[in-house]
Amino acid sequence: MHRLLQLQQQAGASKQVLLRVEVEGGGCSGFQYKFRLDTAVGPEDRVFERGGARVVTDAVSLEFLKGAVIEFEDSLMRSAFQVAANPNSESTCGCGSSFVAKT
Repeated sequence: MHRLLQLQQQAGASKQVLLRVEVEGGGCSGFQYKFRLDTAVGPEDRVFERGGARVVTDAVSLEFLKGAVIEFEDSLMRSAFQVAANPNSESTCGCGSSFVAKT
């Protein structure tokens, strides 16, 4: 979450920047992860914080993300947040952004 802390610092103290993680239908495997920076928290959202880094998700996405590990990949191929491990996923696509949910 070091990268998220950097993004929060760049935004300045006046803005509360959170990483929003959503799960939506689609992608190669049935569901896909969606990441974006957000400054708003809704009444149905859940916020998680570790070491000052804050991640937010909606109630529906939370069911697919419980126990998941989010990391920032910084390589020659891409620099992006990703779900590194998800106990609710049966399999993932080669792109790493879509998955098959366990039934």
